[in-house]
Order: sequence, then C-alpha cells, then structure tokens
Amino acid sequence: MLSSFLMILFFVNIKTAVSSCAPSEFFVDGQCCPMCSPGSSVFRACTQDSSTSCIPCTRGTYTEEPNGLLKCFPCKNCDEALGLAVLHQCQRHKNTICGPLTGYFCSGKARDGGCDQGQKHTVCRAGERVKSQGTAESDTKCEDCPEGTFSTKNMSLNCTPWTDCALNGKVKYTEGSSTADVQCQKTSVGLIVGLVGLTVGLLCVSLAGVVIYLKNKGTFLNMHCFGTQTIPVEETKPPAQNEQSNNANHRSEDSSDALLSPVVSTSDGAVAFVRGQT
Repeated sequence: MLSSFLMILFFVNIKTAVSSCAPSEFFVDGQCCPMCSPGSSVFRACTQDSSTSCIPCTRGTYTEEPNGLLKCFPCKNCDEALGLAVLHQCQRHKNTICGPLTGYFCSGKARDGGCDQGQKHTVCRAGERVKSQGTAESDTKCEDCPEGTFSTKNMSLNCTPWTDCALNGKVKYTEGSSTADVQCQKTSVGLIVGLVGLTVGLLCVSLAGVVIYLKNKGTFLNMHCFGTQTIPVEETKPPAQNEQSNNANHRSEDSSDALLSPVVSTSDGAVAFVRGQT
C-alpha cells in the first residue's frame, strides 16, 4: 500500500517538474534543459555547469521541431511499389515529401501534405475519349464516343465522325460502331457489267441447247448474245413436190418431142426430124 502511494507521488512529481519546464526546454535527470534546434538532436544533456550539447542529424535522418531527442528520425522512403516518387528530398530539418509517380494520382494524403499512396491513371479505351486529363491530384475521366463517331486508340482526345459514303460517290456496306468506321464501296459499273455478262453467258449456254435441238429438226438458228437473229435454212422439198416437179419436166420434154416433125427423107429412106417452132 505504501509502495503504491510512493509510486503515484513519484509520477506526480515528474509531471509537475515537466510541466514547470519552459516550452523550449525538456526535462531530464530531474532538471529542465534547453532543447536542440530542428535538424539536430541531443548529444549531451545539460548539467548544473553546462548547457545541452546538440549534434546535427546525419544523412538520411531529420528533426523538424525543437527537441530533446537523443536520435534524429529516419527519413521517409517513397516506395515505387506504392506508386510513389520523391517530390522533395529529405533534409536535416525536413522529412522526405512523396508524390505520385508520373501517370499516377495521389489516392492517400499524408499529414505533411505529401502522398502516402499513388494509383495509376485510368486508361480511356477505344470507343471512348478523354473527358479530362488525369493530374497528380485526380484520375483521368473518360466518356463514350457519341452516336455516329468512333475512336480506335487508347486515350483518344476526340472521336472521329463516321465517313459519309455518299459524299465520295460510294455506298455503305458495313455499319460503323464506337470502335470502327463505316465501310464504303464503289458503285462499280464494272461490277454491274460483270453481273450482266454472267447472266448473258448463262442465257447463251441455254440457247445453245435450243439451237442444237432445232438443228436436229432441220432448222438452224444463229444466236447472238445480245439478240437473236433467225437465218432461214434452204428448205428441202417434200417428196410429193419433187414428183410433181419431175412430172412437169417430163411433160415439158414430151411436148418438145411432139413438136418434132419429119421434114425430109434421106436417100436411104431414113426420115429426119426437126423441132417445130411454136
């Protein structure tokens, strides 16, 4: 019980002694000693005969305020794995200040005004455009390409309008999208002629079959690819007509024979005939 009372009394006395030191002093060995200035630490505390001895902070350490520390604080490390880079180098009287890496923004603020963590800027993809560029304090903002426009690359600042095929004398055969332009093709006369030629060629093949068929029936048609011209073939007369023609020829010869008449007798009694004239 007595020991507890003495312990409490000890701490009260310590607290009273500390509170009795000036703001620029620190309490040590039962007395108040002057503090060391920023950028240094205590080398030797004061005594009744001497003041506090201070020593500058070594490289990589610092103190930012008056202190009674025996050692300076280690400087802060800006870790690239956390998206950080050194914004201000550490000095004896100032800690390192970190900022975000290039292409990053600060997603976690530090008490000293620096950054504790960085995050990579958002990348605007194809089909989008950059609405606002990212900074060290804010992320990139993206927006979709409006209807009728497209972008094909990441981080496009603008979206390109779809091509108007009609302005170039072409026709559209593929619709555009947010990532691709409209595809156009020429209204090719050659294409039309080719299709017509193919059609005509097929017709010619079909008509050739008809020609062969009709030729076997005794008729030959001379077909042209872009029109049809019928050339009559010399007709062969039917047998009946041939007989009538032959009979007519015989009758003609008989008539001719009938016109022959004797006109003179030869010495040996033969009779000579001459063709009569009608």
